[in-house]
Amino acid sequence: MNSPALCDLSASQALAQLRAQEISSRELLEACMARVDALNPQLNAVIAHHREAARALADQADQAMRRGENWGPLHGLPMTLKDAWEVPGMPCVGGAPEYRDHRPQQAGPTIQRVLDAGAIAFGKTNVPYKSLDVQTYNPVFGTTHNPWDVRKTCGGSSGGAAVALATGMTPLEIGSDIGGSIRIPAHFCGVYGHKSTHGTLSMRGHIPGDPGSLSEPPLGVAGPMARTAEDLQLLFDLLVGSTPTMPSGWTAHLPQPRHERIDQYRVLMWVDDPDCPIDAGMADLYRQLGQSLKAAGVHVDVGSPLGLGLKDIYPLYFQQMGSVMGAWLRPDERRAKGMVAPLGAATAPFMRALGKLVSLPHSVGEFVKGMTGGLGDWFNVVEESNRLRETFITVFNRYDVLLMPPTYTPAFTHDHGFMATRQIKVNGARRHYSDLFMWIAPATLMGLPATSAPLGQTAAGLPVNVQIMGAPYEDRVTLHFAKLLAKVMGGFVKPEA
Repeated sequence: MNSPALCDLSASQALAQLRAQEISSRELLEACMARVDALNPQLNAVIAHHREAARALADQADQAMRRGENWGPLHGLPMTLKDAWEVPGMPCVGGAPEYRDHRPQQAGPTIQRVLDAGAIAFGKTNVPYKSLDVQTYNPVFGTTHNPWDVRKTCGGSSGGAAVALATGMTPLEIGSDIGGSIRIPAHFCGVYGHKSTHGTLSMRGHIPGDPGSLSEPPLGVAGPMARTAEDLQLLFDLLVGSTPTMPSGWTAHLPQPRHERIDQYRVLMWVDDPDCPIDAGMADLYRQLGQSLKAAGVHVDVGSPLGLGLKDIYPLYFQQMGSVMGAWLRPDERRAKGMVAPLGAATAPFMRALGKLVSLPHSVGEFVKGMTGGLGDWFNVVEESNRLRETFITVFNRYDVLLMPPTYTPAFTHDHGFMATRQIKVNGARRHYSDLFMWIAPATLMGLPATSAPLGQTAAGLPVNVQIMGAPYEDRVTLHFAKLLAKVMGGFVKPEA
């Protein structure tokens, strides 16, 4: 097998060949790095390298394999890691100039698990500034481009990770998600990504917060990313476990999939909402998805859960999001964000008249309230969110999974202008940039698992994913459904470009 084909193997395929000693860890590593050398100049996905140390470790892995030693489930597998994660011996900049010289001495539990399992980290992948955008660009490493169309964004914040996966630079990645940062890049690049149930995977060793932070953030989670649903399951099973903030003796025993066959599943497709209508090309693919699932024997209903809409969920999410993001910003950045809402409200009539602004952000007042509010405000919005969660999760008594868009549009053209005035044109109308968060809000607000899985491409040739959402801690249900769905819809397709 020649080198270019090696880096296109799934992680499961590569690990099987490594165990059989049909290929070596060093050969696989060199193939991945050769792919980086070939494609990264155009895409800018991998922004830091650890090549000589990785080569030495790959050689040690091969020697150990020949002696019959087993380092763990990922023995000798090369991979990149998102540059929000602290990895010993590698920089962790997070796209922030203030962290340019940060060199962590230890990894948090999530990254340590993959290193202890025998993985070989050879590069870091690009992120937005402090992972705070749905596009991947920053003043330290620049812009990462979508491999399906370099004029368009790859998404964020796990954008570099999604590009590296889609192009065969790496077989696995570990993302993080608070504003769709796994689910949206996976959707824009046509790969798999899983937002875990809140609290199941540790976020220690992640930037933001600040280096050395010990707290687990509200809303934010870690999660696996891959080119196949099988690999997504493999990495999730490796990562899941006790977190440092859990009491001694606490372990995770997550439920197994509810069903074995896809025709046993009960599905609710929630793909339309008056407050966030989706791109017509995406809607066509979701109609095809519904037809294909029914043809496969799946029970499919269409509509919103329990009569709830995004208007009932998004304001609570956006207020909590404002609180969390505010804590991660410098005081001057927080003050600047606090000016956006009153400024936007005061100038909107004039900007509309000039044709410069036709869509205002949903619930921007809630975001600013969260960013500038006090502890009492935080407790109140969390309590209200928990009450909504108790109502919402009863939908899983009737349905096994909910199918939703990850966001309202496929990948869009790079736009690095002032965030408050960014617009995206969808179905002939201009929509506000922050509406990108609306469809990811339910799973994030309520801490639910959600898997982003490829469906196909639009007529314009851009990938489209579906978001598979499940009941609390039923991560293996959404992951298993993604695996079954690939047999119906085809799964990952390599970008032709």
